[in-house]
Amino acid sequence: MELRENFTDEEWKNLVSLPYAVSITVIEVAPSFLGAWGETKAMIQEPVRLAAESGSALVGLVSAEMQAEEKALVKEQQTMMRHDPAGYRATTIEAAKAASEALSNVPPDEATAYKTWVLAIGRKVAEAAKEHGVAVSDPETAALDEISRAFGIGAEVPA
Repeated sequence: MELRENFTDEEWKNLVSLPYAVSITVIEVAPSFLGAWGETKAMIQEPVRLAAESGSALVGLVSAEMQAEEKALVKEQQTMMRHDPAGYRATTIEAAKAASEALSNVPPDEATAYKTWVLAIGRKVAEAAKEHGVAVSDPETAALDEISRAFGIGAEVPA
């Protein structure tokens, strides 16, 4: 729990909700009626699976809280997206920048693990449905690259 103490309540809420914000951003940049179910399923299942693989204490804490508050967090992000569809992506990018700043309060390996985990979730969501015959469409790649840059880790999205 000592890692949690490095963040304000607002910073922590951002860290917990950001994986869903990134997922919804990816879903919305290349909407696919037939793929929506698969992408939504990935948004719910991948955080837990990828957290277990990360070996990060911080990612484990965030993932556990995400699971406990899943419905409310997803509903909050969906509501934000519906209220401002044009600005939702920019809001997500700003949230990623804020998360990156907040993560300066933890060891670099934990910060990197969190960022890599969030991007991996976004990639899994993108891969969950093909758009125009490709696993990850150009708009999805562009969104993930933008989030990577907001995290300060360059444009390479982990596969």
